[in-house]
Parts: sequence; C-alpha cells; structure tokens
Amino acid sequence: MADPAFLLLHGAWHRGSSWTPLQEELRARGRSSVAPDLPADEPGAGAAEYAAAALAAAPAEGPVVVVGHSLGGLTAPLVAAELGPRTRALVLVAAMLPAPGRAHNDLLREDRTIMAPGFGPGQERGPGGTTSWPAEAAEASLYAGVAQELGAPDLVREAVAGLRPQAWAIGKEVTPLAAWPAVRTVLVVCAQDRVVNPETSRRLAADLGFEVRELPGGHFPMLTRPAELADLLVGL
Repeated sequence: MADPAFLLLHGAWHRGSSWTPLQEELRARGRSSVAPDLPADEPGAGAAEYAAAALAAAPAEGPVVVVGHSLGGLTAPLVAAELGPRTRALVLVAAMLPAPGRAHNDLLREDRTIMAPGFGPGQERGPGGTTSWPAEAAEASLYAGVAQELGAPDLVREAVAGLRPQAWAIGKEVTPLAAWPAVRTVLVVCAQDRVVNPETSRRLAADLGFEVRELPGGHFPMLTRPAELADLLVGL
C-alpha cells in the first residue's frame, strides 16, 4: 500500500507556509505533503469553505493523513469525512475540537478552560469582524515562549511577519460536521502550550476516545520541533 500524503491545515491568522519547516522534514523522510492557504481572512467563510479549499488542494488519489493545527481542528474532521476511505488518519495538533450541532464560540463560553490561561490580549479588531496581531503583541502572546524554545528570535519575527487578519464566522456558526468521521483520530498535545490548554485537551480526548500523543514545548511544534513532529506523523 502506498504511503499516505499529508494534508496540512493551518490555524488562525496563519497561512499554509507556517508548515514549511515540517514539510522540509517530511520531504527528507521521503513523504509528500500539501499545505493550502485556507480562507481565514474572508468574512463570512465558515468551515465548509475552509474544507472546500483544503479538498481542492488535496492529492487527487491515494491515501491521505489529514492534519489540523489549532483552529484548523474545526476544519480537519470535515475534510477527513469527505475523503472517506482515503483518510488513513486524522491528526489534530494543539487543536480546537468541534462538537456536532454546536457553535465553537458557545463551547468556549461554556468551558473557559479550553484556551490557556491569559491567552488573547493584544489583538486588534479590523473590518468585517476580523482580528489581527500587532507584531509586538503577537510575539508576547500568540508566540509566547517560542523564541526561548527555539533560541532564535529572528525565526519568531519571520513567523509573525507572515500573519494575516482572521475572520470569525467559523467560530460563530453551528459546525457543518454532523458526526465525527469514523477514522483513526490522534490528538497531539503540546505540554507547554500557552494557547490551547493541554490539560483540557487531554480530558476532551479521553471523553471522545481519541488517541493522545504528547510533545514537549509550546503551541507551534511545526516551527519549534519539526523533526519530532515529522517523526510522530510518519510513525503513525
């Protein structure tokens, strides 16, 4: 059986290029990957539109591992379901988890522990209900601790320079996910995550019956630990 390709779905404020360090590591292991830009900055775009963009970029044939990071977790299960038997596994990295029949914003209001304590200050509101990050605030909050983990502040500044506004219809809508896809689902918990609360992620994974894999470090292992994340993905 052919090795699966990896379909990599980025998180809020980001682009497909946020996966570049991981893609280089996957390539070194002889594995192919695709990391499309999702319509994150388009007001009105919900998970169905995100999934359509992902599916348009997916390999035309062969097995696929669908990987969603952070907010990409709201889209990845839809993509896995649409690909059906081609989906070898669904991997959620430091990810938000949709609940069929619910809006994600309602879940966040009901369980204040989903997000890490203290995350969020410094965002600015823009047109169409978007939010964005001034560079200094992004380094201090969204990328908190990443420069120390990397030992390379320049790489953090490059990552922050690539951020874009994020629209939030995807959080306000009732998810179009009718039921969780019947595929192997693995939640990768980042032990020092300062965006998504790792303790709550472990609890939700246990409640949902997902496999759990742990990585040390913060919210962006594709940047800080690309070799370790590549080994984990290939090892699945």
